[in-house]
Amino acid sequence: MKLFHAVYRWFRGDWLRILLALGLAVVATGLGLLKPWPLAVIVDRLGSGGATGRSVFPGAGGVPLMIGLLFGAYLSHAVVNALLNLVLIEIGLRGLRRVRAAVFDWLLGLSLRRLWGSEAGDILYRATWDTYSFQTLFHQGAFTFLMAAGSLGAMTVVMWRMNLTLTLVALATVPPLLWAMKWFGRGMAVRATAAQAADSRLASRLQQAVANLPILQSYTAEPEEAARFEVESGSAYEARRRQHRHELAYLAVVGGIFALGTAGIVGFGAREVEAGRITLGGFLVFLAYLAQFYDPLNQLSNVGSTVSQARAGAGRVLELLERPPELSTPQRPATLPPSRGGRAVTFEDVTFAYGTGHPALIDVRLELAVGETVALVGPSGAGKSTLLQMVPRFIDPDRGTVRFDGVDLRNLDPRGVRAEVALVPQESPLLAGTVADNLRFGRVGATGKELEVAARMAQAHEFIERLPQGYATVVGDGAVRLSVGERQRLNLARAFLKDAPILLLDEPTSALDAESEALVLTALSELFRGRTTLMVAHRLRTLERVDRVVVLNGGRIVEVGSPAQLLRSGGWFARMRESQG
Repeated sequence: MKLFHAVYRWFRGDWLRILLALGLAVVATGLGLLKPWPLAVIVDRLGSGGATGRSVFPGAGGVPLMIGLLFGAYLSHAVVNALLNLVLIEIGLRGLRRVRAAVFDWLLGLSLRRLWGSEAGDILYRATWDTYSFQTLFHQGAFTFLMAAGSLGAMTVVMWRMNLTLTLVALATVPPLLWAMKWFGRGMAVRATAAQAADSRLASRLQQAVANLPILQSYTAEPEEAARFEVESGSAYEARRRQHRHELAYLAVVGGIFALGTAGIVGFGAREVEAGRITLGGFLVFLAYLAQFYDPLNQLSNVGSTVSQARAGAGRVLELLERPPELSTPQRPATLPPSRGGRAVTFEDVTFAYGTGHPALIDVRLELAVGETVALVGPSGAGKSTLLQMVPRFIDPDRGTVRFDGVDLRNLDPRGVRAEVALVPQESPLLAGTVADNLRFGRVGATGKELEVAARMAQAHEFIERLPQGYATVVGDGAVRLSVGERQRLNLARAFLKDAPILLLDEPTSALDAESEALVLTALSELFRGRTTLMVAHRLRTLERVDRVVVLNGGRIVEVGSPAQLLRSGGWFARMRESQG
């Protein structure tokens, strides 16, 4: 019940449509009760001795009129059912849309620590396939249950009025059916959860293979990867096989219960007709009601298997949405003072670890003055990128504090923190869209002239103009491909457009050729002005432009000073410079 309450909140915004659906369900149930009666009148009037039953259409005309009423009842029932399903589908899709929007919002607010601890394929599976479970639980779960229960109640009353004995025989099938739903339901829920988890692992393996396809092919590792995929595929196959076998056994038991009930009705019904306690037409109506009686019972039995699987999917989605955010937002966020050509950035005794492993940062103390440019260098795994990611509050330290102009970042809204920061990552990502669309990530609503000014400052305008449609050229996956240097200059143009007081760069020139590096360095020299800059860098031509170098090793700061001072000290930085020639 707790799960259904959690699911319902995604649909309560459509309460008017839900009321309309309930009204249509009542009308559909009433029409379903009326459908068999014209046939009963026809049989009783045509058959000898059939007139002993009391007609529900006193004074009615002949057979043609009954045929017309029969057609009208069936047609009306079909039209109302179609309208009902149309409304239910609309409600279900609207709820599905809300759930997916909530999952996407959750994903956008995910901290990097939690993202790195997750499997991307599993998250994608939950966001796409598992979210369908909410629509299923509403339409084929809760609403089908209400409709079936209402139909059963109405049918029972009418059948009871027609013949008590036959009604008791029909009701005798309910207890064993409820037992089967309860007994098999637990197993179906467990097997459905296991099957969806196996499918998620399979999706993760597929996503990883696509993302790493060049590596797999370059090392001719396709057979090994195919073998690993086959293992995951086999696990998913076995999990689904166990699930469906259990469902089929359940349906076989339900079918057997219905078969016994139908046989019992026919046997007792023949005796009741012979005894004159029910007319032949009345018995035909009862048999029609029996089909309609078993139809909601069958729906209820299917609700058991459908809900078991849907509960597993909905539970996996709710498990995501109910996780408390790792990055808290204060109820009354602090306000930063106006920028003074950059901001002072301070790291006070910062310690951070991924999971339970060795800390990536240990008691780091560092202060960047307003407008200062500082480079982080050190061996791989020293903690450089981790320190960089704390500035836009992608992660929070486990211990210690990060401040802007003396204000603890935890006292600021994360969106407010990120508004102060322009990030230029190493991989130079492009999103599907035009060049202009990609640049406007720097500032939504920027004019064409502003885009051009930013592109010129980033040394990107000339190559953009050479593209087939200039700034309107579609780039990204499946579109015009740009070189690494061109993508990096577009990222720099975004940073120029954002014009934030703090600039973060992660190896901005590491993957560039000499010509592209020269263009990017020219843009960087301009971009550094009037901003506080923190960057990860090892290329000597980049380090020549910084005020200070901070050497990290083993998560600790081991050297700090200007490039010239560290070269004279003969430490790690000097050895790195010497190794580069």
